[in-house]
Amino acid sequence: MSSGTAIAQIIGTITYPIITRYYTPDEFGVFVTYSSIIAILSIISSLKYEFAIPIAESEEKAVNIVFLCVGILIIYSSIIFLALLLYSNEIFSLLGNEHLNQYWYLIPIGVSFIGIYSLFMYWSFRKKEYLAISKTTISQSFFGNISKIGFGFLNMGAFGLIFGDILGKSAGITVLSKSFINNKCFSKANLSEIIEQSKRYIKFPIYSAPSKLLNTLGVQLPVIFITLLYGSSVAGFFGLSHTIVSIPMSLIGTSVGNVFYGEAASIGRKNPKKIKELSNNLLKKLIAIGIIPLITLILFGPILFKFVFGSNWYQAGIYAQIIAFLVFFRFMFTPITNIFSVFERQKEELYLDSFRLVLVLIAFGISKYVNLDSFWAIGLYSLAMCIVYFVTYIYAQKILNDEIKKI
Repeated sequence: MSSGTAIAQIIGTITYPIITRYYTPDEFGVFVTYSSIIAILSIISSLKYEFAIPIAESEEKAVNIVFLCVGILIIYSSIIFLALLLYSNEIFSLLGNEHLNQYWYLIPIGVSFIGIYSLFMYWSFRKKEYLAISKTTISQSFFGNISKIGFGFLNMGAFGLIFGDILGKSAGITVLSKSFINNKCFSKANLSEIIEQSKRYIKFPIYSAPSKLLNTLGVQLPVIFITLLYGSSVAGFFGLSHTIVSIPMSLIGTSVGNVFYGEAASIGRKNPKKIKELSNNLLKKLIAIGIIPLITLILFGPILFKFVFGSNWYQAGIYAQIIAFLVFFRFMFTPITNIFSVFERQKEELYLDSFRLVLVLIAFGISKYVNLDSFWAIGLYSLAMCIVYFVTYIYAQKILNDEIKKI
């Protein structure tokens, strides 16, 4: 699965220099605002009941949880459709992106496709069809980016980016749903069982859904705030710079994080001292790896972005210089925070997600109140995120120290 994610990100890296030559920063800004809205709305599209699909006691129960998720998704998407049908002008005016109003109908479609893919992905987890998931991750990136290039060639503007993204997100649904359909699961649907499973796993919508929503808000709200305060073009510059700067760090950071989690989980709670030594050694290695890209971006960010993505994207390189610090801190500290999962400290994670959201609100609240320009606003936001990642790391180390004292 991790290899599929890596290949998908590499495809994105290769195609972005072509995509940026077909679309303007303003069009890209409309797209990244759409993506942020979709990410926020889709995270609770099935109220996180999909988490129960892999752990259900029997296949029949898992099947009925799938139907439960589909039912919730249909109702949820319908509510979004009706809300936008009636109030799209007011909503997008409030968000500061009136351009997105003409594409409002694509939002419930995007939420639906992401929701369907997600629930069948969890069904594939249950069936241990990891190769299929990996293949669909690659196909999503390939078809999504190729579609954007094709629509850009046809000069379709922001619609091309959005619709290309929807086509990419929908890729793989047929593959992942194949085992569900082939096993004649439709005949196992039972209303009373669906209701029973909704009660059995009620903790997911009560606890997991708010937690994931809070986490997603902390990640996605900056784009919406930037659009509101500085317009679509600045959001486009920010969106591209954040995406590109994050790709190499994510490729390494995600893999390292998974390895660290596997090692820590195998060591278990019985030897927290060894986990602490492992985390300290990992931090030193991550600093050594990440410092060179950080310095490169600080020194040559604008020049690199202008050369790779075109002259229209020079300003994105300036934002990349600022965002580089944020991504460096994320790269250093995030893999080690898997400690929260090892020691089952989900409550502390929820507190830290709340802390991040509060700092995001404060950063952009200050930016608006004192009328900061976009560079200072993004700098303040990056500083806030650096604080969040550092505090999260310190808290993870505190958990380890507390566990060591218990021995």
